[in-house]
Amino acid sequence: MIRLLFIADDSRAEPLTTALSSAADFHLHRRPLIAAASGALAAGAFDACLLAPGQADAEAVQQVAATRAALPRQAVIVILPPPASSGDQSRFMAAGADLVLLAPVDTGALAATIRRLAALPTPFAPALPPGSAVPFPEAGSTPPPSHDPGLSSALEVLRDFSQVLGYSLDYRQLTHHFVLKLREVIGVTRIAIFLEPGAVDALPTAAPPDTSRLPCAAAIGLPADLAGCFMLSRTSGIGRQLTLNPQILRAAATGFLDPGIAREFEVLGGQVAIPVHDRERTLGAAVLGGRITGGEFPDAELLLIYHLLEELGLAVKNSWLHHQLVGSHRLFAGVLDAITIGALVAGPDLSVLYANRAIVRYLGKVDPGRADFADLPVPIAQKLHEVVEKGADIAPFFHEPPGTAGPVFRVTILPLRNAAGRLPQTAMVLLEDFTQIRTAQRAEIEASNLRLVNLIARRFAHEIRNSLVPLTTHQQLFDAEIGNAEFRESLKQALARETHRIQRFTEQMLFLAQTEAPPAEVASLEELLRSSFENSRHFSGTGGELEIVSEVSIPKLRCHRPSLAHAFEEIFLNGLQSAGPAPRLTVAVASAQRPGGGAELVLRVRDSGRGFAPESAGRAAEPFFTTRNTGVGLGLTVAQRVIEAHQGRLEIHPRTSPTDSDLVIHLPFAR
Repeated sequence: MIRLLFIADDSRAEPLTTALSSAADFHLHRRPLIAAASGALAAGAFDACLLAPGQADAEAVQQVAATRAALPRQAVIVILPPPASSGDQSRFMAAGADLVLLAPVDTGALAATIRRLAALPTPFAPALPPGSAVPFPEAGSTPPPSHDPGLSSALEVLRDFSQVLGYSLDYRQLTHHFVLKLREVIGVTRIAIFLEPGAVDALPTAAPPDTSRLPCAAAIGLPADLAGCFMLSRTSGIGRQLTLNPQILRAAATGFLDPGIAREFEVLGGQVAIPVHDRERTLGAAVLGGRITGGEFPDAELLLIYHLLEELGLAVKNSWLHHQLVGSHRLFAGVLDAITIGALVAGPDLSVLYANRAIVRYLGKVDPGRADFADLPVPIAQKLHEVVEKGADIAPFFHEPPGTAGPVFRVTILPLRNAAGRLPQTAMVLLEDFTQIRTAQRAEIEASNLRLVNLIARRFAHEIRNSLVPLTTHQQLFDAEIGNAEFRESLKQALARETHRIQRFTEQMLFLAQTEAPPAEVASLEELLRSSFENSRHFSGTGGELEIVSEVSIPKLRCHRPSLAHAFEEIFLNGLQSAGPAPRLTVAVASAQRPGGGAELVLRVRDSGRGFAPESAGRAAEPFFTTRNTGVGLGLTVAQRVIEAHQGRLEIHPRTSPTDSDLVIHLPFAR
């Protein structure tokens, strides 16, 4: 990772800031003046410095000279704004710049140049003999001083006390006080703890933070600007070494394969780096400076500090989980408070744990914190009590407060069951204002009823008028033709035919309006079919034949005989009127298995006509639907209603082949 100091205060530098910040291997730290990063510069925290002055004037030249003085070993790059010239480039090169570019510059080429200049060897880079990082001094080095029993005892006490830290909720404050206490006990010049970014106040499903970089969470003994801009990385240096091999690192060790380790020890003034664990993975690292007394760290003491940092890691992890819970709670509380549906949560003791603004408004309260169970209307409170105390499941219901024009609420009570399923339990009440919906529904029902009344009136008037035409004609000729025998016979037939038509229409209306009649008698299916066919043929005034084909012994049916006979009459009459001259109807009787279990009778009805058209088959049983000029379109509607009242069903199909049935009737066997 390349740590780049960017000195610029001009808005024209924003594209460069965006481009360099987006590069994975750049950590960009922007400041308006070189003096604003003096502490970090003194520690050598940066690999390169990029300056973009607003003008190529003497002040900018002095800024470059000051930068070179603060960064004697790092690359210094200057980008001059227009209308800078080659002479300006020479002045800035003389002031100490390694490279001077004229704006505009290609950001990709600039990034590549910075990488090349930052990778050049520097005087502080240690030799790199073969071998891996050695966490402790090699054999034969100066042995550490003897272990202080009093100090170890203090560290053991602090380690035991650190278990309490797992309950802390603010990991930054926790880490800060931990650093203060640790420095007080072990007496070091400086401590810096680097941790991956903590969880934000959001749902756990939100985009996770970038854990490849380890910013400084707490530090003591370091300049504030250095602690604010310097971070470790999991891809290089100390952060990478501790992530891959979580052992204690000493700056005095030789043979580091990664030169960034020695560089970061030098910048931070550290002597030891210790991983911070949560007992599952490495969360970060702690870098310790030398002792105030100048002594070294014994192994036993570093081991105790390692365990202390492990307890700190557990506390930090718990703090992140707390932040996630807080974020989720705030989000859901904000959503519940913003929605227009009233929400109230009652605890096992029926105390109100939560009430949003909508339900407080519905209940006529002002302060949400003062909502009480007693504020709920009695019907809602009673059902809520049943859910909380008895664990009852209550279906959603409507509540209308007393009053002729009051609001209408749809009430849903949801049990929030605990893991053990114990009673009493917590429950939530949802109140939805259905006033406008109910008003619209009522208006639609009234409009629908009015349309239905108009339709019935038109069909009723049409049917009665059809019956009155022949009667009125005979009435007008009555005085002049009463002595004519032929006229008297015609009058007799007209009276019989039209009164029967009116009677049939009346029966249709009655069957449509009456409640379901229980199947109280047992009747022969064959006798019922034939008598119904004869009545239908008599009414239609045509001939016709009925053929009954049965695959089983024709059984008896338990039914309400008058209504079922009327249903068959309507079905046969529909077939006779559609079959043309010399109509012929066929009823095929078979048995089948009911969908829910048990046997049933299946009657397949077919006439000698063309059958139902595809566009009319789906609507044939609708009230008042007809394709003929006579009738009101209630025949198949009444038949379907009667058959369903006998626990059966009527199916109407268009023909897809010449042998298909027109209607299929399903009826249960008599029990």
